[in-house]
Amino acid sequence: MIITLAGHVDHGKTSLVHALTGEDTDRLAEEKRRGLTIDLGFAYLKTDELTLGFVDVPGHHKFIHNMVAGVAALQHALLVIAADDGPMPQSREHLQILELLGIHHGVVALTKCDRTSQERQEAATQEIRQLTANTFLADAPIIATSTATGLGIDDLKSSLLQAAIEHATTKATTTTSTSATALFRLAIDRAFTIKGAGVVVTGTVQAGTLTVDESLHLFPTGQTVRVKGVRVQNQDSTTATLGDRCALNLAGAAIEQLARGQWLTTSSDPGSNQFSLQLEVLADFPRQIRHWLPVHVYHATSHTTGRLALLSEARLDAGAEELVELITDSPLLVKRGDRIILRDQSLDRTLGGGAIVTTQTLPGRRRAPQRLQRINADRVADAADAFIRHLRLGSVDLDAFAANWSRDEEAVRELVETNDCMVIDGFALEIAQWQQWSQELVAEVTDRHRTDPTLQGLKVSDLAISIPDGFLPLALTELVRTEKLVQRAGRYMPAAHEVDLSPAEAELLARIRSHLEQAQPPSLGDLSKLLRMPIPQLAKSLQQLVSKKQLVRISDNRYYLPGYVELLAQLALTLSEQAPFTVRQYRDAAEIGRNVAIDMLEFFDARGFTRRTGDTRMVTGDFSRISL
Repeated sequence: MIITLAGHVDHGKTSLVHALTGEDTDRLAEEKRRGLTIDLGFAYLKTDELTLGFVDVPGHHKFIHNMVAGVAALQHALLVIAADDGPMPQSREHLQILELLGIHHGVVALTKCDRTSQERQEAATQEIRQLTANTFLADAPIIATSTATGLGIDDLKSSLLQAAIEHATTKATTTTSTSATALFRLAIDRAFTIKGAGVVVTGTVQAGTLTVDESLHLFPTGQTVRVKGVRVQNQDSTTATLGDRCALNLAGAAIEQLARGQWLTTSSDPGSNQFSLQLEVLADFPRQIRHWLPVHVYHATSHTTGRLALLSEARLDAGAEELVELITDSPLLVKRGDRIILRDQSLDRTLGGGAIVTTQTLPGRRRAPQRLQRINADRVADAADAFIRHLRLGSVDLDAFAANWSRDEEAVRELVETNDCMVIDGFALEIAQWQQWSQELVAEVTDRHRTDPTLQGLKVSDLAISIPDGFLPLALTELVRTEKLVQRAGRYMPAAHEVDLSPAEAELLARIRSHLEQAQPPSLGDLSKLLRMPIPQLAKSLQQLVSKKQLVRISDNRYYLPGYVELLAQLALTLSEQAPFTVRQYRDAAEIGRNVAIDMLEFFDARGFTRRTGDTRMVTGDFSRISL
């Protein structure tokens, strides 16, 4: 069990750890010179059955960022309060931070009892009860101690060992239900070298399980490293799991590339700059929380700045609990359920904190109802429940879901199979839902074209069907792939649809057909003269016939009937069967002009039917698959 200390500066946290373990956690020269804990310190107490790990934290308010870095899930709190002072400002703030970070169990040590009377100790005990009322320490034992006389040290040690026995059972249950399917993540709090071993990092496992010789990714650089050795709770091990305090001997990274605030993870992850949070504003925060408030953000051992975006109210009062979003200046490796701490811009006070709801980047206006429904779909304890809730909203973005819930491909695949889903372009949706949508889409497109046979397809914006979250383009793409619809120039129509000509279009086609029924039809300019029609007007009318597959436009000023394009394509194929052919050979065989031959061959080149190499060409494609 890992025990995190908390409490005001100079209330005896470091001395208490020394009395319990015999180890001095102040390792920096400045700490020893000033008699003040500045950074995290670590010590261990071993018995025949158990190992207790202690994380000593600074009590001065200027080093809150270091204190937060030492707190992690499944830890046991040891709140230290001096009998002569009683609860002080950092006693309260540290307790608030422990609660915001999800610590649920702990004990209180009343220190320096050798310096105070019995009456003062009793008064301090009452003050502590007032401080801890309505917190996880409300019913925690308060053990009177003195590191000078040894008073209460054995009692405190016994209390912690008993808590460790209970903790082992709790951790086993938590590890089974959570860590088995979560990807490994460790927040680095120290990096150093050991002679003969090399680079070592220490930290707390935030999720998942690790074994020796695994490869891990370093966040945020993406660098890959290999784990050569593992120590858990200061003992050699082959594995590390959720809640463990461990040291990892790494290969593949230099000491200069490692620092507190980085992470080691199973899969490479870019992190998140925007995520949703169930914010708990501290009851004693002296100001209202406004939209876009600048804040300091603390996540495990990481720290950045950012802005707080409100999703419901224009202002939040002290003590409020609301869903908000954070937009951070640097990416954080946050996952759903992680807890963070927010402090004000001046770093004078802790504002609040809470649990991450989702890291998915969601489209739309920030407070749009559909967007809020998506965020709320992740406000459940179990990934399987969240998956179902997202399905009911239309679809599940599998990559975003896996990243948010820290699940691997196999775990996500099981969710897809369990819920009878189909996957389209990385999105999962229920087969029954897909069948309903596809039927409605095909029916609408078919009915609209039956009503107006001159339609040349419908744009996405023309469709009246309601499919959430922008899934409509994906559904249309799948219907085209399965040949239930066809797409032409960004418009969708029934697969068997024949576009009818308007009376004006039919009349024009009848007038020009006799002129175009030849291997070399007249140019646009010549056709304009023959029909006595202005070129712009004629070009626009001819383009309508092209869109309805009645003509083929092979260049800016040349139009063909589809049948003649097919004949000229067959001629190219015949020449190509003998050898690569030149423009001159094609011109002579087709009995057309050189410029027309070049236009036709370039038309074939652009569609992949022919390929030019120097001055010759070869047929390389299947003309039957070319859309004219």
